[in-house]
Amino acid sequence: MVSWSDGFDSSSSSGDNCVTQPHVPMECTKWSGLALNHPARCEHRAPCEKLVAFESTNSGRRFLGCAKKDGPKCKYVEWFDYEWPIPLKQALARIWTMYEEEVTERLRQNVVNAEEVCKVLEYKRKMENDLRFFKVNFAKMVADKEDAIAQLGNAQIALSHLKEELEKNKLVVKADTNIHQVLRAKAEKERDQEKLEKVKLLQEMDQIKQERDNLLEEREKFKQEKRHLEYIIGDLFKEKEATKGKIRKIKEIVDE
Repeated sequence: MVSWSDGFDSSSSSGDNCVTQPHVPMECTKWSGLALNHPARCEHRAPCEKLVAFESTNSGRRFLGCAKKDGPKCKYVEWFDYEWPIPLKQALARIWTMYEEEVTERLRQNVVNAEEVCKVLEYKRKMENDLRFFKVNFAKMVADKEDAIAQLGNAQIALSHLKEELEKNKLVVKADTNIHQVLRAKAEKERDQEKLEKVKLLQEMDQIKQERDNLLEEREKFKQEKRHLEYIIGDLFKEKEATKGKIRKIKEIVDE
């Protein structure tokens, strides 16, 4: 069992000095600071610092290294612990491989998610632009139809006045049969023409109402598609949180 106490046991040190840079260190509150009680000195002839490796198959293995803070460190390394057993090295190698694979997969998934989000946002912007365009056209159409309705009202008033004039003319020329028949035929002709115009206006109003209903249905479809896009974005964020949870679990395994 590896000891994590501050005391230095010379019998547990491998005494190996290497010229390569040591593994990445990690923090350990029970093994930290300067090794003042140990005679080891780095290439700067200064006391070494207590460090713990955090990389590859040497993870968790204590060593002494250069303690210089300002400027480049030297490559002095003296291991404090024996080399780990082969089964432990194999387990550490497998854990680091799993970690690297998970990091690679997470980066790839983040890229895929970012691309999907960009596509969704681009589609959302297109939908919003189309919706604004439809709103402007719909407002313009409603204004035009209101003008048409106002003109129809004015036409009806004019027709009412014309009818009143015709009635007065009928009373004036009632004695003259020929004139009365002529006026009656003219009135019937105008009345038939008014009926045709009224039917035409009613048809136009029905068409306007149908177009308005179609625009309202399209607007509701756009709202539903917008809600669907918001659900997709929410699912993407949930997947992101799930990936973070996996990474935390792997980190806990490594810390153990």
